[in-house]
Amino acid sequence: MSDRRSGLLEQLKGWPVKNYACFVLDIATGSEDVFGEWGKAFKWASVSKLASALGMLSAVSEGVFMLDEILSNGSVLSDVLAHASGLATEIDDSADIFSQRPVIPPRTKRIYSNSGFELLAASLEVATGFSFKDYLSEVLFEVAGMDTAVISGDLWPNAGSRGAAAGVLGSLKDLFALARALIFGTPFVDVDLLKLAKAPYLPELSGILPGFGEMTRNYWGLGIEVKGDKFPHWTSRLNSPTTFGHFGAAGTFLWIDPERNLAVGVLTDKVFGPWAQKAWPELSSYIVEAY
Repeated sequence: MSDRRSGLLEQLKGWPVKNYACFVLDIATGSEDVFGEWGKAFKWASVSKLASALGMLSAVSEGVFMLDEILSNGSVLSDVLAHASGLATEIDDSADIFSQRPVIPPRTKRIYSNSGFELLAASLEVATGFSFKDYLSEVLFEVAGMDTAVISGDLWPNAGSRGAAAGVLGSLKDLFALARALIFGTPFVDVDLLKLAKAPYLPELSGILPGFGEMTRNYWGLGIEVKGDKFPHWTSRLNSPTTFGHFGAAGTFLWIDPERNLAVGVLTDKVFGPWAQKAWPELSSYIVEAY
């Protein structure tokens, strides 16, 4: 085993988790290192939003929606994808999903919104006549090689019944395929639209990055978090500002650093907490330096 592999494995084995899986992809060469179980299913929690965002971008590319589409509750589709709509984090159970109202004016602050992603999924179902689950399977899972990934509202019920915010159950193999889809695209997503989705949207917006606090510039693309100059952050200070991805409350993350030509995905069975706030940046720093 190479020194860099053994060093990375030592870090993973020191985590307070029962099960883990991790990959490191060298984007330039296509070489990959895999640690843990390649095919074991894990809950992805909010990493699911990356998959759901690609599903919504597919719908835009197919002409089902426009980015400036005004949804039934008055929110703009691109604002919702970028957590800039003013919608609350959690779903207001006193109103149906199409009647969720902003808690602050749109485009004034970034509020991380599970309710927004549930609204997007519900709106897609009305517009296409397909369940969000079936649509995502057709435009992403099947074409990207995410063979064992499924999406369900039962995994994280308070985030919405359609699973768009936090409902993917998948393996490291599925997460690796998702990383490649985000890097290289899919047949259903327009290339320029995908590029736009990975760039900051309304970059001046402040807001709270869950688990890491208030950020003066809480950069986000269209459903995809962008690192920018955020600190503290769940990646490392060595990651470039163009790094994009997402992390999840299930102890999961995926980041892609186009300047470093690296993609890293991690799945665990330990919920996010102080352990991850320390361990994830340390692991990311090690990978950037060693790879």
